[in-house]
Amino acid sequence: MNTRCFGNLEKLSHELDIIFNSTQDAMFLMKVAGNEFRYLRNNVAHQRLTGYSNENLAGKTPVQLLGPDVGRIMENHYRQCVQAKAPMTYEETMTFPAGTKDWLVSLSPMVEQGEVRYIVVSRKDITRRKKAEAENNKLLAKLQAMFDGHQAAMVLVEPGSGKIIDANPAALELFGYSRAELLQLSTQDIHLRPAEEVKKLRLKALKEKQKYSLCPYRLKNGEVRLTDVYTCPIVHNGKKLLFSIVFDVMDREQYKKELYLEKEILKTTLLSIGDGMVTTDRQGRITAMNIVAEKLCGWNQEQVKGRIFNQVFNLVNEETGIEAEDPVATVLETGKVISLANHTLLVNSQGDEIPIADSAAPIKDPQGKIHGVVIVFRDVSQEREYQNRIIRLSQRDFLTGLYNRRFIRQQIGLLKGSRYNLPLSVIMADINGLRLVNDIFGHQQGDGVLKQAANILKDNCRKEDIVARWGGDEFLILLPRTDVKSAERIRSRIEQVASDSDAPIANISIALGLAVKKKEAQTFDQVLAAAEEDLYRHKLLMSKSYRNTIVNTMLATLYAKSQETEEHAMRLKEHSTLLGRRLGLSAQELDELELLALLHDIGKIGVDANILNKPDVLSLTEWKEVKKHPEIGYRIASNIPELCTVAEYILHHHERWDGKGYPQGLKGEEIPLLCRILALADAFDAMTSDRPYRKAISREQALTEIKRNAGSQFDPRLAEEFQKMFTYKACSKGDKGVI
Repeated sequence: MNTRCFGNLEKLSHELDIIFNSTQDAMFLMKVAGNEFRYLRNNVAHQRLTGYSNENLAGKTPVQLLGPDVGRIMENHYRQCVQAKAPMTYEETMTFPAGTKDWLVSLSPMVEQGEVRYIVVSRKDITRRKKAEAENNKLLAKLQAMFDGHQAAMVLVEPGSGKIIDANPAALELFGYSRAELLQLSTQDIHLRPAEEVKKLRLKALKEKQKYSLCPYRLKNGEVRLTDVYTCPIVHNGKKLLFSIVFDVMDREQYKKELYLEKEILKTTLLSIGDGMVTTDRQGRITAMNIVAEKLCGWNQEQVKGRIFNQVFNLVNEETGIEAEDPVATVLETGKVISLANHTLLVNSQGDEIPIADSAAPIKDPQGKIHGVVIVFRDVSQEREYQNRIIRLSQRDFLTGLYNRRFIRQQIGLLKGSRYNLPLSVIMADINGLRLVNDIFGHQQGDGVLKQAANILKDNCRKEDIVARWGGDEFLILLPRTDVKSAERIRSRIEQVASDSDAPIANISIALGLAVKKKEAQTFDQVLAAAEEDLYRHKLLMSKSYRNTIVNTMLATLYAKSQETEEHAMRLKEHSTLLGRRLGLSAQELDELELLALLHDIGKIGVDANILNKPDVLSLTEWKEVKKHPEIGYRIASNIPELCTVAEYILHHHERWDGKGYPQGLKGEEIPLLCRILALADAFDAMTSDRPYRKAISREQALTEIKRNAGSQFDPRLAEEFQKMFTYKACSKGDKGVI
């Protein structure tokens, strides 16, 4: 055999040895020589589970290793395997040095030239499984004993066919059949309901949709029994069956009939707890009255028992003062449940008038015969007050406290029908830039502006004027019997107070439109349209100056809450426009670049100041908040016509040349040119300025960083131009090219 072949065999032997010792089952190899069996070797699992080492076992016969009694039993198994020349499996309990265990033994013969030369023996430890089987059998025996010994009738039923599979002695006694007879039947054979209905009940129980049912059964002797049946699905001997417990409820049903009348009386009485309750007999005489009723009417039960209801309870109509219909007499006559009419008052024994709501119902037996009346009533004084309060609230705007659109529409209907209210002046008011305030400073600040505007309108109108929130940022003022001059004075007063106001954001800017209804022929909608047209004229004149105020306020807010400064904005403007001129930008583009340098970080006013000014490294959550500012700035600029041209530039001013920027991950020349210019100026100024978390670096170091990040963070062509620009500036100042 050559060296290569020998090496392959050696490698194969080594791999087989690894497999042999890696298996979790105990294994050993037995050599067969005629009628003699000798152990060759055992694996690691066998050594651990039996306690025999390879040295203890190798070369010995089963008799030598285990003794004559056990050894001969083992040899018999091995002879059977040799004679059959086929694998065999059996279970046995054996005691080895490592202890007594239950084993599943597998013998695998190795046949060579028609003769068994070796046997591979595998032992699997099944001690736990055998123990679990024994415990399971013990539990099944207990359950069977409980099933057989329980006094409740129990049956097992096949779900599909309804065939009775098993029944305990109590069930045999209930139905009157022997076990053999009952197991020949199905549930349809003894159930009085139609077969299809019985099948549906079984399927519902199988799907656990209905566990309880009331079932009438016919016993063997022909007697019918009403039963309560509890049914649930179980698995028995590998099959899904229905397990039912059957309760005889004939006595209970009889008892229910006997208690029906008393139960109805009690039920009606219980429903009255908390309200006044009075019962009468068939003649309308009071038979009982609870404490609540005594307090309301001012009489106690002993004083009124036996008296006719309407002699004690004086009911009158609140609006007319006429005596109300007697509810007891009506129920006794009609046999129906009735309710008192609205606005009914109970006049008690002290003469106090109490608004009440009540109902009266007949007390009937199972045959429908009336035995009396029960009257339930309650004091609705608080309810009336709540209703009036709700009506008042329904007329008011929740935020401002002014009247709402619904109320003012009602008032318009009342005013238009009277010529005595003419001339009727209408002022329509609109808050300029409220949407912008909401977007920039949040809805809480916007609500503050609305409230202050509402107070200004209300405080500068007369008591007889009607001031309402018309909707959103619009208000409407109705001024009855007011000519145009008087209305103009009111409008001017409102405008003056608004311009001088100390609002949460800036001076409140209210546009006011005025129109006057002088003739009855004019419709209110025509007057309203004229006021609205006048409003839009004023709004157009005011809008530009107000937007400028808002922009200045935004910048002031930004500088106050963040590290951004006006000086930083000016440096960005200078660096950006210098680079823009080198690149040959048009005058319009340079104007837009200046505006972008000023407003690029305007969105930071929507970010928490604590995050913006944090001296430490930001957390992931905080960094996500900061990264929202381009989108916030975009929304702000989009809402201001004068700024909408730079809105898109504000959105993209944090994009990177390599596409790793935010918010949209634009790459290369997808990024607007002005944004790429600003990125260089912003980065340069940031590096050469002190920050809370680091000191400024030199201009030379900053330009080196820009050069290093050209092609990744920055446009490489623009980065080169930016460096040249600063080198040129330095040379022109006599610095000989050194920055």
